Amino acid sequence: MKTKIFRIIIGIVVVCAVLAAGVWFFQTRTTAQTTTDTSGFTQTVAVQQGDLNASISVVGELDATQSQDMAFDRLANSSTLLTLSVAAGNKVQAGQILAAVDPTPYQQALDQAQSALLEAQQNLEDLQTPPTESDIAQADLAIAKAKLDVETATAALTDLQAAPDLTDLETAVQSASDNLDLAKLQDSLAQHDSIAASERDLQYAVNYHQRLVQQLQDLVAQHKANLEQTDQLAEEQDTLAEVQAELAQVQAQHRLALQSSAAQVTAAEAELADAQDALVEARAGTSELDLAKAQLTIQQANVALQAAEDARTTLDEGADEATLAAAQADVDKKQLAVSDAQADLDATQLVAPFDGTILQTNAEAGDQITASSPILTIANLNNLQVVASVDETTIRQVESGQPASITFDAFPGQTFRGQVLSVPLQGALQGGVMVYEVPISLEGAEKLSLLVGMTANAEIQTGQATDVLLVPTIALQNIGGLTQVLVPNTADPIGASVSVPVETGLSNGTYTEITKGLNPGDRVVIELSSTQASNPFRNFGGGVGGAGGAVRFLTGGR
Repeated sequence: MKTKIFRIIIGIVVVCAVLAAGVWFFQTRTTAQTTTDTSGFTQTVAVQQGDLNASISVVGELDATQSQDMAFDRLANSSTLLTLSVAAGNKVQAGQILAAVDPTPYQQALDQAQSALLEAQQNLEDLQTPPTESDIAQADLAIAKAKLDVETATAALTDLQAAPDLTDLETAVQSASDNLDLAKLQDSLAQHDSIAASERDLQYAVNYHQRLVQQLQDLVAQHKANLEQTDQLAEEQDTLAEVQAELAQVQAQHRLALQSSAAQVTAAEAELADAQDALVEARAGTSELDLAKAQLTIQQANVALQAAEDARTTLDEGADEATLAAAQADVDKKQLAVSDAQADLDATQLVAPFDGTILQTNAEAGDQITASSPILTIANLNNLQVVASVDETTIRQVESGQPASITFDAFPGQTFRGQVLSVPLQGALQGGVMVYEVPISLEGAEKLSLLVGMTANAEIQTGQATDVLLVPTIALQNIGGLTQVLVPNTADPIGASVSVPVETGLSNGTYTEITKGLNPGDRVVIELSSTQASNPFRNFGGGVGGAGGAVRFLTGGR
């Protein structure tokens, strides 16, 4: 809305300027021949030769050539703004950390990606590395083990499929039962044999000598023992030690005999249980489930054998191109994942992309933010430009490199230089008019305290012609899509003027360049009806209508 109002104001100013120039032209032309009657106004003017400059006036805003709205645009989920270390107006340097979120989950993701990459790289390296003698030996051992498993599983299936001999199994059960009875009998005898009797006698002797030694020790302690009793104490102690040693030896022998007999009983019981189980299974017959399990075991063993043999073949021949390509693709994929994870981790900090000034902040530490949350805006205020709004009716006159003069409403009376930096290929619809944002450089304003967003007025020089033929723009007529002028009728001076088609070039609204159709010294006739005479500039340049019309009136165009 602001831009549109400025265009309207500029259009009005331009129209007034052109009207004033036209009035001056008609009042000061000494070589013109003028006729006025009730039907209108007629004037004959000479074709002039001279220079012509054309320009357009546009309104824009001051902008920084380096400006960026910053956000944590790689956040995977909502996060808390951990720190915001700058405020509006702060000057920062490139690489300075401005804000941050918690990097922990992103560091964990990077660690996992790096681990997966190392695994893929190791796999590729293993495929590319020739096998060692140890690798080959292990592969051969794996084949041998797989073959043995196949043979064992096959034998087990054969045993299941064979018809059992029930007579032999029943005999085995009876034999195991007899062996168990014998083992129990031997265990009973072991508990009552001569060793057990000797153990009881020796235990009695130990007890006897212990009592005698204790009595003699009491007498000696009470000083009632004579010399013979003292000597007897020493003899009894020696005898006690000998009997105790003999008892320990006999006890060890007895325990060993008992353990041996008990082990024989346990073994006989296990033998009888196995024989009974075998007899029960034989009488029940082999189940379909057991046969299926045995067959499955054989199949699994054969698969393992085939895998071992394939692995051995791979060692001999090496990995094929398809396998190597797949391994390399896996490495590349995981390398990309590491790069993405590293970028995500780096993006947990907002770092100043260039030296500049913080224009505004949009969040505070502790706020919940997402990837689309704006955090701050940074700009380089040492390098400013004007972004001018040019509508679709005049954008074709604008070219990169065209000079411009610039003024600011905030600094009246001062004019600065600049030039068009580029012409956008696409515009934006504003108020029903397509508008193109044209950047214009700014020179000589370094000492001014300019702020981004200030209103700027730019006069863009769209063309310049030197020593060309010029006629008043008002003399041009557009009939049937052709541009023409009226010239005096040389054959009949009092007759009607003659139409001559012409080709035009540059125009500044008041004068238009004639590139073809007229020669130096020619004269043209300006004819206006009574209505046109009352408003002689109504149809200049195809009509004046608002700001856009004013711009067209000023420039004409090639």
